[in-house]
Amino acid sequence: MDKLIDPLMPLFRPSLAPRPPLLLDKTEIRLRLVPPIARLIVARTFTNREAVPIEAVLTMPPALTGEVVHGVEVRIGEQRWTAQARPRRRAETAYDGAAVDGNRAILLEDLKRGWRTLSVAGVQPGEVVSLVCESVIALGSAGATIRLCPGVDPNLAAPALPDHLTPRQTSEAHPITLKIEGANEIIVRSAGTDLPPVQQIGNAPMMLEIVIPAGFEGKVTDWSADDVRAEMGLHMAEQIAALLDGDRPVDRQRVRDLALKGNLLTSETSLVFVGAEGEATGVLPAMRKLALVDAVSSDVQAVPSQAPAVEPAASPLAPDGDFPAPGRARGFAVQWPTVGARPPWHVRLGNWWRNRRPRREVSTDMSHLGAQLRSAASQVLWNQDGVLALRSGDAAHLPREVASIVRDVAAVVNVRHTATAMNLTADHLAIALLAQAAASAGVASPDLLDQLFPDRLPLPFERLARQLGISV
Repeated sequence: MDKLIDPLMPLFRPSLAPRPPLLLDKTEIRLRLVPPIARLIVARTFTNREAVPIEAVLTMPPALTGEVVHGVEVRIGEQRWTAQARPRRRAETAYDGAAVDGNRAILLEDLKRGWRTLSVAGVQPGEVVSLVCESVIALGSAGATIRLCPGVDPNLAAPALPDHLTPRQTSEAHPITLKIEGANEIIVRSAGTDLPPVQQIGNAPMMLEIVIPAGFEGKVTDWSADDVRAEMGLHMAEQIAALLDGDRPVDRQRVRDLALKGNLLTSETSLVFVGAEGEATGVLPAMRKLALVDAVSSDVQAVPSQAPAVEPAASPLAPDGDFPAPGRARGFAVQWPTVGARPPWHVRLGNWWRNRRPRREVSTDMSHLGAQLRSAASQVLWNQDGVLALRSGDAAHLPREVASIVRDVAAVVNVRHTATAMNLTADHLAIALLAQAAASAGVASPDLLDQLFPDRLPLPFERLARQLGISV
Protein backbone atom coordinates (compact mmCIF):
# COMPACT_ATOMS: atom_id res chain seq x y z
CA MET A 1 0.00 0.00 0.00
CA ASP A 2 1.37 3.40 -0.97
CA LYS A 3 2.09 5.93 1.72
CA LEU A 4 -0.49 8.61 2.22
CA ILE A 5 0.99 12.07 1.69
CA ASP A 6 -0.66 15.07 3.28
CA PRO A 7 -1.41 17.52 0.41
CA LEU A 8 -0.74 20.42 2.83
CA MET A 9 2.77 19.17 3.66
CA PRO A 10 4.54 21.66 1.30
CA LEU A 11 2.93 24.51 3.21
CA PHE A 12 4.58 23.42 6.46
CA ARG A 13 8.18 23.38 5.26
CA PRO A 14 10.53 24.98 7.80
CA SER A 15 11.65 28.52 6.97
CA LEU A 16 15.30 29.36 6.62
CA ALA A 17 16.98 30.46 9.84
CA PRO A 18 17.65 34.20 9.97
CA ARG A 19 21.22 35.41 9.59
CA PRO A 20 22.85 35.71 13.03
CA PRO A 21 23.02 39.34 14.19
CA LEU A 22 26.17 41.23 15.09
CA LEU A 23 26.90 41.25 18.82
CA LEU A 24 28.06 44.17 20.93
CA ASP A 25 31.47 43.93 22.59
CA LYS A 26 30.65 46.36 25.42
CA THR A 27 28.34 49.19 26.47
CA GLU A 28 29.48 52.23 28.45
CA ILE A 29 26.85 54.51 29.99
CA ARG A 30 27.62 57.96 31.42
CA LEU A 31 24.97 59.69 33.51
CA ARG A 32 26.11 63.30 33.92
CA LEU A 33 24.16 65.37 36.48
CA VAL A 34 24.34 69.15 36.12
CA PRO A 35 21.05 70.49 37.52
CA PRO A 36 18.61 71.45 36.12
CA ILE A 37 19.48 68.80 33.49
CA ALA A 38 20.79 65.25 33.35
CA ARG A 39 22.71 64.02 30.33
CA LEU A 40 22.95 60.40 29.21
CA ILE A 41 25.80 59.34 26.92
CA VAL A 42 25.57 55.70 25.77
CA ALA A 43 28.51 54.23 23.83
CA ARG A 44 27.92 50.81 22.26
CA THR A 45 30.99 49.13 20.74
CA PHE A 46 31.14 46.31 18.17
CA THR A 47 33.65 44.80 15.74
CA ASN A 48 33.13 43.99 12.08
CA ARG A 49 34.38 40.40 12.01
CA GLU A 50 33.20 39.80 8.46
CA ALA A 51 35.41 39.86 5.39
CA VAL A 52 33.37 42.53 3.60
CA PRO A 53 32.32 46.14 4.31
CA ILE A 54 29.03 46.28 6.14
CA GLU A 55 26.21 48.62 7.02
CA ALA A 56 25.42 48.09 10.71
CA VAL A 57 21.80 48.71 11.73
CA LEU A 58 20.69 48.96 15.36
CA THR A 59 17.00 49.38 16.23
CA MET A 60 16.58 50.32 19.88
CA PRO A 61 14.06 51.61 22.42
CA PRO A 62 14.61 54.79 24.47
CA ALA A 63 17.42 54.45 27.01
CA LEU A 64 15.69 56.93 29.36
CA THR A 65 12.00 57.63 29.76
CA GLY A 66 11.23 61.03 28.28
CA GLU A 67 14.72 61.60 26.88
CA VAL A 68 15.42 64.15 24.16
CA VAL A 69 18.05 62.86 21.71
CA HIS A 70 20.32 65.66 20.54
CA GLY A 71 23.50 64.01 19.29
CA VAL A 72 25.07 60.93 17.73
CA GLU A 73 28.72 60.23 17.03
CA VAL A 74 30.62 57.29 15.55
CA ARG A 75 34.16 56.57 16.67
CA ILE A 76 36.62 54.33 14.85
CA GLY A 77 40.09 54.43 16.32
CA GLU A 78 41.09 58.07 16.70
CA GLN A 79 38.58 59.30 14.14
CA ARG A 80 35.25 60.89 15.03
CA TRP A 81 32.18 61.53 12.85
CA THR A 82 29.30 63.60 14.23
CA ALA A 83 25.81 63.63 12.72
CA GLN A 84 23.78 66.81 12.29
CA ALA A 85 20.02 67.33 12.16
CA ARG A 86 18.49 67.65 8.70
CA PRO A 87 14.92 67.38 7.38
CA ARG A 88 13.93 63.73 7.43
CA ARG A 89 13.58 63.00 3.73
CA ARG A 90 16.73 64.93 2.83
CA ALA A 91 18.68 63.05 5.48
CA GLU A 92 17.48 59.66 4.20
CA THR A 93 18.26 60.56 0.60
CA ALA A 94 21.76 61.77 1.48
CA TYR A 95 22.47 58.68 3.59
CA ASP A 96 21.19 56.19 1.00
CA GLY A 97 23.23 57.84 -1.75
CA ALA A 98 26.38 57.69 0.36
CA ALA A 99 25.77 54.07 1.40
CA VAL A 100 25.27 52.98 -2.22
CA ASP A 101 28.56 54.67 -3.18
CA GLY A 102 30.42 52.83 -0.41
CA ASN A 103 31.01 55.98 1.63
CA ARG A 104 31.09 56.53 5.37
CA ALA A 105 27.63 57.57 6.49
CA ILE A 106 25.53 57.77 9.66
CA LEU A 107 21.75 58.01 10.03
CA LEU A 108 19.70 58.13 13.23
CA GLU A 109 15.97 58.17 12.44
CA ASP A 110 12.90 58.24 14.62
CA LEU A 111 10.38 55.40 14.28
CA LYS A 112 7.24 54.90 16.37
CA ARG A 113 6.62 55.00 20.14
CA GLY A 114 10.10 56.31 20.87
CA TRP A 115 11.91 53.53 18.99
CA ARG A 116 14.74 54.65 16.72
CA THR A 117 17.20 53.14 14.26
CA LEU A 118 20.91 53.97 14.00
CA SER A 119 22.55 52.95 10.72
CA VAL A 120 26.27 53.19 9.99
CA ALA A 121 27.47 52.47 6.44
CA GLY A 122 31.02 51.90 5.24
CA VAL A 123 32.33 49.84 8.20
CA GLN A 124 35.42 48.07 6.90
CA PRO A 125 36.50 44.53 7.89
CA GLY A 126 38.21 44.41 11.27
CA GLU A 127 37.17 47.89 12.36
CA VAL A 128 36.12 48.45 15.98
CA VAL A 129 33.21 50.91 16.02
CA SER A 130 31.66 52.84 18.92
CA LEU A 131 28.13 54.19 18.46
CA VAL A 132 27.61 57.12 20.81
CA CYS A 133 24.11 58.51 21.42
CA GLU A 134 23.51 61.58 23.61
CA SER A 135 20.24 62.58 25.23
CA VAL A 136 19.04 64.93 27.94
CA ILE A 137 16.17 65.19 30.45
CA ALA A 138 15.07 67.88 32.88
CA LEU A 139 15.62 67.55 36.63
CA GLY A 140 13.36 69.06 39.26
CA SER A 141 14.68 71.16 42.12
CA ALA A 142 14.71 68.07 44.37
CA GLY A 143 15.83 65.65 41.65
CA ALA A 144 13.90 63.02 39.70
CA THR A 145 13.17 59.32 39.40
CA ILE A 146 14.20 57.91 36.05
CA ARG A 147 14.10 54.54 34.32
CA LEU A 148 17.35 53.48 32.65
CA CYS A 149 17.16 50.77 30.00
CA PRO A 150 20.62 49.50 28.91
CA GLY A 151 19.25 46.91 26.46
CA VAL A 152 15.86 45.55 25.42
CA ASP A 153 12.96 47.07 27.34
CA PRO A 154 10.50 44.24 28.24
CA ASN A 155 7.74 46.78 28.90
CA LEU A 156 7.99 48.60 25.57
CA ALA A 157 6.82 46.39 22.72
CA ALA A 158 8.39 46.85 19.32
CA PRO A 159 6.02 48.44 16.78
CA ALA A 160 5.24 46.80 13.45
CA LEU A 161 8.19 47.65 11.18
CA PRO A 162 9.60 46.54 7.82
CA ASP A 163 12.03 43.62 7.94
CA HIS A 164 15.18 45.74 7.59
CA LEU A 165 14.21 47.82 10.65
CA THR A 166 12.88 45.05 12.90
CA PRO A 167 14.94 44.90 16.14
CA ARG A 168 17.11 41.89 16.94
CA GLN A 169 18.20 40.66 20.35
CA THR A 170 20.41 38.02 21.84
CA SER A 171 20.87 36.11 25.09
CA GLU A 172 24.67 36.54 24.95
CA ALA A 173 25.58 39.17 27.52
CA HIS A 174 28.44 41.66 27.28
CA PRO A 175 30.01 44.05 29.84
CA ILE A 176 27.85 47.10 30.66
CA THR A 177 29.38 49.89 32.74
CA LEU A 178 27.49 52.75 34.42
CA LYS A 179 29.48 55.87 35.31
CA ILE A 180 27.82 58.67 37.30
CA GLU A 181 29.25 62.19 37.14
CA GLY A 182 28.15 65.18 39.20
CA ALA A 183 28.64 67.16 42.37
CA ASN A 184 29.37 65.17 45.52
CA GLU A 185 26.20 66.49 47.15
CA ILE A 186 23.98 64.79 44.55
CA ILE A 187 23.00 61.21 45.43
CA VAL A 188 21.87 58.51 43.00
CA ARG A 189 20.06 55.49 44.47
CA SER A 190 18.73 52.25 43.05
CA ALA A 191 16.48 49.98 45.13
CA GLY A 192 17.32 52.08 48.21
CA THR A 193 21.11 51.71 47.78
CA ASP A 194 23.47 54.57 47.00
CA LEU A 195 25.33 53.89 43.78
CA PRO A 196 29.10 54.31 43.44
CA PRO A 197 30.57 56.55 40.70
CA VAL A 198 31.45 53.51 38.55
CA GLN A 199 29.92 50.04 38.54
CA GLN A 200 29.07 47.08 36.34
CA ILE A 201 25.34 46.63 35.72
CA GLY A 202 23.12 44.06 34.03
CA ASN A 203 20.94 44.43 30.99
CA ALA A 204 17.67 44.73 32.95
CA PRO A 205 16.01 48.17 33.28
CA MET A 206 16.89 50.10 36.45
CA MET A 207 14.91 52.67 38.43
CA LEU A 208 17.28 55.43 39.52
CA GLU A 209 16.42 58.02 42.15
CA ILE A 210 18.37 61.26 41.76
CA VAL A 211 18.36 63.28 44.99
CA ILE A 212 19.39 66.93 44.91
CA PRO A 213 19.75 68.50 48.38
CA ALA A 214 17.70 71.58 49.25
CA GLY A 215 19.40 74.83 48.40
CA PHE A 216 21.92 73.17 46.06
CA GLU A 217 23.66 75.58 43.72
CA GLY A 218 26.03 74.26 41.09
CA LYS A 219 29.22 75.99 40.11
CA VAL A 220 29.64 77.63 36.73
CA THR A 221 32.86 75.68 36.31
CA ASP A 222 30.87 72.42 36.54
CA TRP A 223 29.36 73.12 33.11
CA SER A 224 31.05 72.13 29.87
CA ALA A 225 30.27 73.31 26.34
CA ASP A 226 28.47 69.99 25.73
CA ASP A 227 26.28 70.61 28.79
CA VAL A 228 25.28 74.01 27.41
CA ARG A 229 24.39 72.49 24.02
CA ALA A 230 22.34 69.79 25.74
CA GLU A 231 20.39 72.37 27.76
CA MET A 232 19.69 74.35 24.58
CA GLY A 233 18.43 71.17 22.90
CA LEU A 234 16.11 70.50 25.85
CA HIS A 235 14.80 74.07 25.63
CA MET A 236 14.07 73.61 21.90
CA ALA A 237 12.29 70.32 22.64
CA GLU A 238 10.09 72.02 25.24
CA GLN A 239 9.08 74.66 22.69
CA ILE A 240 8.25 71.92 20.16
CA ALA A 241 6.14 70.09 22.75
CA ALA A 242 4.22 73.30 23.39
CA LEU A 243 3.55 73.71 19.65
CA LEU A 244 2.27 70.12 19.37
CA ASP A 245 0.04 70.45 22.43
CA GLY A 246 -3.67 70.84 21.75
CA ASP A 247 -5.88 70.46 18.68
CA ARG A 248 -4.90 73.63 16.87
CA PRO A 249 -3.03 73.42 13.52
CA VAL A 250 0.70 72.99 13.91
CA ASP A 251 3.29 75.21 12.26
CA ARG A 252 5.41 72.36 10.87
CA GLN A 253 8.07 74.70 9.56
CA ARG A 254 8.49 76.18 13.04
CA VAL A 255 8.78 72.69 14.51
CA ARG A 256 11.44 71.79 11.96
CA ASP A 257 13.38 75.03 12.55
CA LEU A 258 13.48 74.43 16.30
CA ALA A 259 14.59 70.82 15.81
CA LEU A 260 17.38 71.89 13.47
CA LYS A 261 18.50 74.60 15.88
CA GLY A 262 18.68 72.14 18.77
CA ASN A 263 20.09 69.31 16.60
CA LEU A 264 17.18 67.15 17.73
CA LEU A 265 15.88 63.79 16.59
CA THR A 266 12.15 64.22 15.94
CA SER A 267 9.48 63.00 13.54
CA GLU A 268 10.45 65.93 11.28
CA THR A 269 14.25 65.57 11.46
CA SER A 270 16.91 62.87 11.44
CA LEU A 271 20.58 63.08 12.41
CA VAL A 272 22.89 62.36 9.46
CA PHE A 273 26.55 62.43 8.47
CA VAL A 274 27.94 61.77 5.00
CA GLY A 275 31.67 61.46 4.29
CA ALA A 276 33.57 63.31 1.61
CA GLU A 277 32.90 62.15 -1.97
CA GLY A 278 36.57 61.39 -2.54
CA GLU A 279 36.50 58.77 0.23
CA ALA A 280 33.82 56.61 -1.43
CA THR A 281 34.98 53.05 -2.21
CA GLY A 282 32.26 52.21 -4.74
CA VAL A 283 31.52 48.96 -2.83
CA LEU A 284 27.93 48.42 -1.70
CA PRO A 285 28.06 47.37 1.98
CA ALA A 286 26.24 44.27 3.21
CA MET A 287 23.47 45.13 5.65
CA ARG A 288 23.87 43.52 9.07
CA LYS A 289 21.77 44.01 12.20
CA LEU A 290 23.14 44.65 15.67
CA ALA A 291 21.45 42.91 18.59
CA LEU A 292 20.62 44.22 22.04
CA VAL A 293 20.83 41.92 25.04
CA ASP A 294 17.83 40.25 26.59
CA ALA A 295 18.43 36.98 28.42
CA VAL A 296 14.72 36.15 28.62
CA SER A 297 13.38 35.64 25.13
CA SER A 298 14.35 35.24 21.50
CA ASP A 299 13.94 37.79 18.71
CA VAL A 300 11.55 40.67 19.29
CA GLN A 301 8.34 40.16 17.37
CA ALA A 302 6.20 42.93 15.92
CA VAL A 303 2.92 43.36 17.77
CA PRO A 304 -0.42 44.91 16.81
CA SER A 305 -0.62 48.66 17.33
CA GLN A 306 -1.50 49.47 20.92
CA ALA A 307 -0.33 51.80 23.64
CA PRO A 308 2.97 50.60 25.16
CA ALA A 309 3.24 49.91 28.85
CA VAL A 310 5.84 52.66 29.22
CA GLU A 311 5.45 55.77 27.08
CA PRO A 312 8.07 58.56 26.91
CA ALA A 313 6.59 61.39 28.95
CA ALA A 314 7.89 64.47 27.17
CA SER A 315 9.12 63.69 23.70
CA PRO A 316 8.87 66.15 20.80
CA LEU A 317 7.08 63.74 18.52
CA ALA A 318 4.23 64.20 16.12
CA PRO A 319 1.26 61.80 16.39
CA ASP A 320 1.64 58.18 15.33
CA GLY A 321 1.52 57.70 11.58
CA ASP A 322 2.93 61.17 10.88
CA PHE A 323 5.60 59.91 8.53
CA PRO A 324 6.28 60.93 4.93
CA ALA A 325 5.98 58.15 2.37
CA PRO A 326 7.50 56.37 0.58
CA GLY A 327 10.66 55.67 2.55
CA ARG A 328 12.80 53.33 4.56
CA ALA A 329 10.57 53.13 7.63
CA ARG A 330 7.20 53.88 6.16
CA GLY A 331 4.01 52.15 7.17
CA PHE A 332 1.15 50.77 5.20
CA ALA A 333 0.19 53.52 2.76
CA VAL A 334 0.71 57.09 1.78
CA GLN A 335 -0.91 59.31 4.41
CA TRP A 336 -0.99 63.05 4.91
CA PRO A 337 0.06 64.34 8.32
CA THR A 338 -2.67 64.29 10.92
CA VAL A 339 -1.83 67.63 12.52
CA GLY A 340 -4.34 69.75 10.63
CA ALA A 341 -2.18 70.74 7.64
CA ARG A 342 -3.84 70.58 4.18
CA PRO A 343 -1.88 69.27 1.18
CA PRO A 344 -0.46 72.03 -1.07
CA TRP A 345 -2.74 73.29 -3.84
CA HIS A 346 -0.71 71.69 -6.65
CA VAL A 347 -1.03 68.28 -4.94
CA ARG A 348 -4.80 68.67 -4.60
CA LEU A 349 -4.98 69.72 -8.26
CA GLY A 350 -2.93 66.71 -9.32
CA ASN A 351 -5.14 64.34 -7.33
CA TRP A 352 -8.25 65.86 -8.91
CA TRP A 353 -6.80 65.44 -12.40
CA ARG A 354 -5.76 61.84 -11.82
CA ASN A 355 -9.21 60.99 -10.53
CA ARG A 356 -10.85 62.51 -13.64
CA ARG A 357 -8.65 60.66 -16.13
CA PRO A 358 -9.93 57.27 -17.24
CA ARG A 359 -7.82 54.56 -15.68
CA ARG A 360 -6.01 52.30 -18.11
CA GLU A 361 -6.60 48.60 -17.80
CA VAL A 362 -3.99 46.82 -15.71
CA SER A 363 -3.42 43.12 -16.14
CA THR A 364 -4.02 40.90 -13.12
CA ASP A 365 -2.42 37.87 -14.78
CA MET A 366 0.49 37.12 -12.43
CA SER A 367 2.53 35.25 -15.06
CA HIS A 368 2.14 38.17 -17.48
CA LEU A 369 3.20 40.67 -14.81
CA GLY A 370 6.18 38.47 -13.95
CA ALA A 371 7.26 38.47 -17.58
CA GLN A 372 6.99 42.26 -17.62
CA LEU A 373 9.15 42.49 -14.50
CA ARG A 374 11.83 40.25 -16.02
CA SER A 375 11.86 42.34 -19.19
CA ALA A 376 11.98 45.64 -17.26
CA ALA A 377 14.72 44.47 -14.89
CA SER A 378 17.37 44.67 -17.62
CA GLN A 379 16.64 48.39 -18.12
CA VAL A 380 17.70 49.34 -14.58
CA LEU A 381 21.21 50.31 -13.48
CA TRP A 382 21.08 48.20 -10.35
CA ASN A 383 24.35 49.33 -8.77
CA GLN A 384 22.99 52.88 -8.49
CA ASP A 385 19.36 53.68 -9.34
CA GLY A 386 18.04 50.22 -8.55
CA VAL A 387 19.61 50.09 -5.08
CA LEU A 388 18.37 53.59 -4.26
CA ALA A 389 14.84 52.62 -5.31
CA LEU A 390 15.02 49.40 -3.28
CA ARG A 391 16.24 51.18 -0.14
CA SER A 392 13.87 54.14 -0.33
CA GLY A 393 10.76 52.52 -1.80
CA ASP A 394 10.55 55.36 -4.32
CA ALA A 395 9.91 54.27 -7.92
CA ALA A 396 10.98 57.72 -9.14
CA HIS A 397 14.60 56.45 -9.08
CA LEU A 398 13.71 54.01 -11.88
CA PRO A 399 13.32 54.71 -15.62
CA ARG A 400 9.83 55.95 -16.45
CA GLU A 401 8.73 52.80 -18.29
CA VAL A 402 10.00 50.58 -15.49
CA ALA A 403 8.34 52.73 -12.84
CA SER A 404 5.03 52.35 -14.70
CA ILE A 405 5.31 48.55 -14.62
CA VAL A 406 6.21 48.66 -10.92
CA ARG A 407 3.07 50.68 -10.20
CA ASP A 408 0.99 48.19 -12.21
CA VAL A 409 2.30 45.37 -10.04
CA ALA A 410 1.67 47.45 -6.90
CA ALA A 411 -1.98 47.89 -7.95
CA VAL A 412 -2.67 44.13 -7.80
CA VAL A 413 -4.84 43.29 -4.80
CA ASN A 414 -2.69 40.35 -3.72
CA VAL A 415 0.43 42.53 -3.79
CA ARG A 416 -1.26 45.26 -1.76
CA HIS A 417 -2.45 42.80 0.87
CA THR A 418 1.00 41.21 1.12
CA ALA A 419 2.64 44.63 1.42
CA THR A 420 0.32 45.50 4.30
CA ALA A 421 1.24 42.26 6.09
CA MET A 422 4.95 43.03 5.60
CA ASN A 423 4.62 46.67 6.78
CA LEU A 424 5.73 48.02 3.41
CA THR A 425 4.06 50.25 0.85
CA ALA A 426 2.79 48.44 -2.24
CA ASP A 427 5.31 50.33 -4.39
CA HIS A 428 8.14 49.25 -2.10
CA LEU A 429 7.15 45.59 -2.34
CA ALA A 430 6.79 45.88 -6.14
CA ILE A 431 10.32 47.30 -6.38
CA ALA A 432 11.57 44.35 -4.31
CA LEU A 433 9.82 41.99 -6.74
CA LEU A 434 11.56 43.81 -9.60
CA ALA A 435 14.89 43.20 -7.87
CA GLN A 436 13.97 39.53 -7.48
CA ALA A 437 13.18 39.39 -11.20
CA ALA A 438 16.58 40.95 -11.92
CA ALA A 439 18.30 38.33 -9.78
CA SER A 440 16.39 35.50 -11.47
CA ALA A 441 17.34 36.88 -14.90
CA GLY A 442 21.00 37.18 -13.89
CA VAL A 443 21.21 40.96 -14.37
CA ALA A 444 21.65 41.66 -10.64
CA SER A 445 23.20 39.88 -7.68
CA PRO A 446 20.88 37.73 -5.51
CA ASP A 447 22.42 39.54 -2.51
CA LEU A 448 20.74 42.75 -3.69
CA LEU A 449 17.61 41.94 -1.68
CA ASP A 450 19.69 41.96 1.52
CA GLN A 451 19.23 45.74 1.40
CA LEU A 452 15.57 45.21 2.29
CA PHE A 453 15.55 41.73 3.86
CA PRO A 454 18.91 41.44 5.67
CA ASP A 455 17.90 38.41 7.75
CA ARG A 456 16.07 36.21 5.23
CA LEU A 457 13.46 36.40 2.48
CA PRO A 458 10.01 36.47 4.12
CA LEU A 459 7.72 33.60 3.17
CA PRO A 460 4.96 35.92 1.82
CA PHE A 461 7.54 37.48 -0.51
CA GLU A 462 8.73 34.06 -1.71
CA ARG A 463 5.12 33.04 -2.36
CA LEU A 464 4.50 36.14 -4.48
CA ALA A 465 7.72 35.53 -6.41
CA ARG A 466 6.61 31.98 -7.22
CA GLN A 467 3.21 33.22 -8.42
CA LEU A 468 4.96 35.71 -10.70
CA GLY A 469 7.44 33.09 -11.91
CA ILE A 470 10.51 35.06 -10.82
CA SER A 471 11.92 32.80 -8.09
CA VAL A 472 15.69 32.41 -8.17
